[in-house]
Amino acid sequence: MPIGKQSRRRFLTATGGAAALGTVAGCLGGDDDDVVNYFSWGAYIDDSWIQPFEEDTGITVNTETYESNADAINQIETSPEGTYDVWTPSAPGADFERAYRNDLLDPIDLDNVPGWDEYIFEEMKLDDFWFDDELYAVPMTFGFDGAIYNHEEVGDLGDEISYDVLWDDEYAGEITSRDDAATQIWTAAKYLDQDPDEPEDLEAVEDALNEHVDLVNTYWTSSAESIQIFQQGEASIGTSWDGAYHRLAAEDEPVSLAFWEEGTIGWIDSFCIARGSENKEEAEQFIDYMVSEVPRAWFEGPEYIVVSDAVDYTDEELDQYNLEMALENTEFPAYNDDDQIQTYDEIWTDVTV
Repeated sequence: MPIGKQSRRRFLTATGGAAALGTVAGCLGGDDDDVVNYFSWGAYIDDSWIQPFEEDTGITVNTETYESNADAINQIETSPEGTYDVWTPSAPGADFERAYRNDLLDPIDLDNVPGWDEYIFEEMKLDDFWFDDELYAVPMTFGFDGAIYNHEEVGDLGDEISYDVLWDDEYAGEITSRDDAATQIWTAAKYLDQDPDEPEDLEAVEDALNEHVDLVNTYWTSSAESIQIFQQGEASIGTSWDGAYHRLAAEDEPVSLAFWEEGTIGWIDSFCIARGSENKEEAEQFIDYMVSEVPRAWFEGPEYIVVSDAVDYTDEELDQYNLEMALENTEFPAYNDDDQIQTYDEIWTDVTV
């Protein structure tokens, strides 16, 4: 049954402040033709969400995970069409536009996704999800690449800090950062006061990253790794996703979350149909289920903002997650073509070798 609704407008205005590739098969019911092949971040796959859909519809959901948008795009590009049905790239911005331009997406028929009208926050129905009057993404979660720090170790740094801390010798050996080329180039460009979407001096960016890596204790590629790094005391400050912070805070870890003064990367992980899907209607049925029936349990799992009224947010959650403030303090990186991505990958490889 549909879950009760919390006004999307109330959510936005209630407060003024703040795996390696693996396969997990869901094999309940259905014949071989009733299948959805779901390719997603590990945090968005849970048998407790998927099994009820399989039981109710007779559709088998086969799942596979990835650790970055770049990995997902490369996997879909090199796989035969029809290998995947639903995947969840970050949108709008660089990765989503790259997926569209590289013809990795099929349009979504909203007649098969009534949850779009009934549950999705109006403010999240962005024009960027549409091309030539066709919809290519249904938003699912909003998050950002914030600063997390252990306030018992480094003190109270406030709710907004500079990227300078990632190059500060004071924190040598205490820093953690994401192992992702595009993110690192964007961050270093911000640190150098360059345009992060079109850095004018990549040599200076590479030099800055060479300085940065000497201060980093450990890198992460997933939310789970980031959480573990702080739990085990391997770092006291660094970059991470806000969902990792909320998980750590829920476990009473002494951590604080801040935005970056120079600009914070935001993202909306969104349901998309992979090009050449052979199970498009089943895929759209699955997307509708995920935005209509699962959001409460989904929100309580990864602990990102789920942009669906079906969550039925409490007042405390409205205060804690404050979507309006997050949107005001984040920006979406611009599109990078394949040549730019290759250049960034080469720079990051040279830096980390």
